[in-house]
Amino acid sequence: MRNRVAHGYFKVDLEMVWKTIRTNLPELHMQIKHLLKEIR
Repeated sequence: MRNRVAHGYFKVDLEMVWKTIRTNLPELHMQIKHLLKEIR
């Protein structure tokens, strides 16, 4: 996705970006919180 956003300019599918934010970031957030908890 990074290449599409960085180099796609006006070809970025905002719906796809929003879907990724809504579905993937919460899970990633939880994984990062879990990893940080383990290393403390």
